[in-house]
Amino acid sequence: MPILASVVSPFRYARHLVVRFFQVWRARPLLPSEQDEVSAALRREEALLFWRQDAADQRHALEVARRVRAALGDDRDAVAAALLHDVGKTESELGPVSRSLATLLALLRLPLPARWRAYREHGPRGAVMLEQVGACRLAIEFARYGEVAMPDGVDEKRWRVLVAADNE
Repeated sequence: MPILASVVSPFRYARHLVVRFFQVWRARPLLPSEQDEVSAALRREEALLFWRQDAADQRHALEVARRVRAALGDDRDAVAAALLHDVGKTESELGPVSRSLATLLALLRLPLPARWRAYREHGPRGAVMLEQVGACRLAIEFARYGEVAMPDGVDEKRWRVLVAADNE
């Protein structure tokens, strides 16, 4: 279970999921200036993974990256980690309704169809994708572990900023 779900009341977590659903549903594509902002922050191979994401995940990642940049300045690895942390979701090819159902079934510990399981396993899947393109360790580890656990050898301040920015 995500850290967020374990530290807040079930009502607040359910509210978080509903809010996130409507953010995904209404997400608009990035503007040209926002596309330039992303392209400037990522290497070519990383950018190719970023652009495979749907508009909602791109927008979320950019918002997380902006919060990270506000807290840490131009920390290239931390910004890349923020932009790339959900790239593994591309393997499931699920829309907002299926994503919500996959999350609810997982919370209820019910079996998931393969694509829904791929969505729920997006962190480790994304980490493999990032390893294949030579992304920095922070991006790989944040995709793999996200808010679940901070791996050894990672700067605690950077990790906490990433987790907070992702959950804001």
